[in-house]
Amino acid sequence: MTLRDGGQPEIILQPDLSAPHHLIKDLWQKVRLSMGDVGDVGEFNPADFTMMLFQPDHWQERPPLVYADALRVLTHREGASENLISLIAALAIGAAHRLDLTGALATAFADALTYMATGGTSGLGADFERGMAYQMLESEPDVRRMATSPLSEQTWLALRPVVRRVFEQFVQWRQDPAAYAAARESWYRVFTAEVALSMSPAIISIEQTSSLTYINGRP
Repeated sequence: MTLRDGGQPEIILQPDLSAPHHLIKDLWQKVRLSMGDVGDVGEFNPADFTMMLFQPDHWQERPPLVYADALRVLTHREGASENLISLIAALAIGAAHRLDLTGALATAFADALTYMATGGTSGLGADFERGMAYQMLESEPDVRRMATSPLSEQTWLALRPVVRRVFEQFVQWRQDPAAYAAARESWYRVFTAEVALSMSPAIISIEQTSSLTYINGRP
């Protein structure tokens, strides 16, 4: 709280955001660590994000980092999973931008990375891409065993080899947009059929993951 002198003195209330800002920088370093086998995304730069007190209704170019999310993580720790997921997803988008993933690919990669680290989805609408990352993570039982908490540096270090594989898949999709679009369309077609069959009187189980090959982005 500060007092501003003048013709009409004012009392200015300004929140102390040093602790949440430190947490955000610490989470950036964790995301940076997990991507170390892909490339160095560099130091955290607030200019790459929209720093806000509260969650916006929408955003366009720069992903939002919300201090209210960071404050809740600091006060509730593991009990603030949604807030932590939101922060990590925004940071992962920024990290993806540093390595030349943009647009929908950047947000999808961020959702995949966030899911691998937290087990939760950021709601960025990347079901297909998240499924690909899940398959790669499931193929590495030692990584899954070591990835115990998104607040632990060990988790992010353990994820490095899987993150590299996932990122390489996104790079292939960037280089071949037609294959990416075809793989997504095939996945959603199988998913829709699975849902329809599960709602029928004779429920038939479809192994969705066995119907697709994610590598090289081709069904």
